[in-house]
Amino acid sequence: MPADPARRPTVLLAEDDANVRETTIDLLSLIDVKVQGVASGREAAQVLEAEGVDLIITDMIMPDGDGRWLLHHVRTTPRLAATRVIMLSARADLDDVAAGLSAGADEYLTKPFDPEKLLAVVQHWLRAEPRQAE
Repeated sequence: MPADPARRPTVLLAEDDANVRETTIDLLSLIDVKVQGVASGREAAQVLEAEGVDLIITDMIMPDGDGRWLLHHVRTTPRLAATRVIMLSARADLDDVAAGLSAGADEYLTKPFDPEKLLAVVQHWLRAEPRQAE
């Protein structure tokens, strides 16, 4: 959780499917986090330039900056590099999962996802020690 316990954690959700984005935002509201949803990796990068977030959840397949592009942007931008990133993708092949994790994702969940598992994973990474710079 953030250093100030009175502050609600902020999650950035990059998901191009509007229905999935809104459903996921509604789900995350159950654990009292502030969520900002965007439709692409480039939109997410713009949000990250303007403000910090505690956690990023990104779809792997999106137009205008996919999840792999966003992950690379986060990991190579010094002030963002410690931000936790959860990949959420329909690409469920073990090679895709391994590629996402080796690119620097903290977690890789496949769609359709179990809502309870997503909430547990989000809570876990919000409580985790800060990521060490590589």
